[in-house]
This record gives sequence, structure tokens and C-alpha cells, in this order.
Amino acid sequence: MNTNRKKIIESLSSYVYAGKLPLMLCLIPFFINNKKGMELFRERLDLSVQGTLKRRFFNKTGATSYQSSKLIKLQNKHNIWFMWLQGIDNAPELCRTNYMYLKKKFGDGVHLITADNVFDYVEIPDFIKAKWINGTISNTHFSDIIRVQLLSTYGGTWIDATVFINSNFLERLTEFCLPQTFKPGSNGHALPVSSWFINVPGENKYIERVRDLLFLYWEKNNRLIDYFLLHHFFIIVSDEMDNYLDNIYPLDNSMPHYPMLLMKRRKVSSFEIESFLKDYKVMKFTYKTDSRLEDDNYVKLIDSIGLL
Repeated sequence: MNTNRKKIIESLSSYVYAGKLPLMLCLIPFFINNKKGMELFRERLDLSVQGTLKRRFFNKTGATSYQSSKLIKLQNKHNIWFMWLQGIDNAPELCRTNYMYLKKKFGDGVHLITADNVFDYVEIPDFIKAKWINGTISNTHFSDIIRVQLLSTYGGTWIDATVFINSNFLERLTEFCLPQTFKPGSNGHALPVSSWFINVPGENKYIERVRDLLFLYWEKNNRLIDYFLLHHFFIIVSDEMDNYLDNIYPLDNSMPHYPMLLMKRRKVSSFEIESFLKDYKVMKFTYKTDSRLEDDNYVKLIDSIGLL
């Protein structure tokens, strides 16, 4: 099945599970005719799902603490979390190259998290482990769980395997941050945040609260209400904490995607790629390509990262 079509079907299924079928049936005739209409359709449903989650979880607390002990004593001042559950040797070349770049720049401060060692670092409730093992929680959403538990426990920086980070920027970054879409672009958007890069410079009540709500959700539910569950809780917890995300380091969510989108559209020269790597603080790429053109561009990108 086409990947985009599969994502659409999964999204619609989650909306139905969230009880949004009547709303979907009302909105479809008005928005289904074109791509922009479908974007507005999904945005309206996302806002409705967020409202449902907010009614269920805003200021709610669980009966037990989800905090993990520090199972490993970390020696580094700055710790970077990089996850590939199947092991780095089984990761796509882009991800392996990103990992080696980080190891070259930050050495032992880079921690590779795999299925074999994840529970050496953090404690996870048994109900989450069981739901991950039986497939109720996918690897993608298990990754969300692990990132917030690692950051709640140790702090540091979470970097998705397809994200390139300029080492000079990361060395200077001392504030909490995650990528956001800022006004006016964020107006009307349910989820103007991303989770592919999160910097937590120490104990942080915001990320701990996000962790608590995410774990509480999975304690009470056996099905995902929305693919971007973590992002919904980012927004809900920010609302709980006097618009917390309005007062953190401003990292734009749009420009880091520009090189990836450009590489889908046209041939990009090695000079352009080297300029991107030099000038951008952070960039989000993908290992799922759709064309020979894109493949060729990624060969140049991987080669350029390898030379840094």
C-alpha cells in the first residue's frame, strides 16, 4: 500500500476511535476536494482530538509515580540520546552517518539506545512494557515514551536518527528547547510543535509532566487516540504551566525541513549541501525516499556529513 495512503487510513481510523466520526461526516463534503481542503479537514479534527484529551487529562494525576531511578552514572557534562531499537548496524545509512558524526564530535556523551539496552538506562512501568511487547504500543510510540523518560531522568538532548545538528550550535545551547511553529504560522494549528529534537539542560518539571500524562494515557488505554499523542501533551502541559512553550528558546520548526523538501524537488549540488550543513543549526531529513533524484541527493548529503 502507498505510504501516504496508509498514513491517511491510519489517521482516519484514529479519529473514529476518538469518537470523531460524526464530525468527520459533517466536514468531509466541504474539505475533501483538494489537498488544501484535506489539510484543513485534518487540522479541524486534530483540534477536536486535542479538546477531548484536554478534558480527560488537564491537571489530572496518576496514583503512582512514574519517575525512574538513575540506573547508570553518566560521566559527561552533556549527554545526547540517539535511538535505533534494532541496533545501529541495522539502521539506514543516513542514520548511521548521523550517529558517527555525533560520536566524532561528542564522544562518550552520545548514548545509543537499543532494544537490548534501553532498560539498563531507565525504568518503565510493567504495563507499558507489556503493551510494547504485544504490539499495542508501536516502536514509534515506544520511542516517544523512552525519550521523555530519559530526559526526565537524566536531562540532555534527544536527537532523532534522521536529524542533523550543527555541533557548534549544540555546544552553546544551554536552555530547554524543542522545535515550534511560531505566529502567525501557528495560528489555528493544533500541534505547532515537534519532538525530533528536545534539549533539556537538567531537571525540568515540564518534561516530567509530559511524561506523566503520556504514561497515564497508556495506563488507561489500549489503543492510540492519535498518532501525535505526545505532541498533544506538549500543548496541554504548556497550557497547564502558564503557556510554558511561549517562554523557551525559540527554535523554528519550518526551516529545518527546507533542505529535505528541496532534495525531493530538484538536484541539489554538493556545494549547496555543504552550505546547509555549515549554516543551519538543525535539519530534519528522511531515509524514506521516493525517487532516483532523491536517492542521488542523499548520497551527496551522506558523503558531506561523513567529511565533517
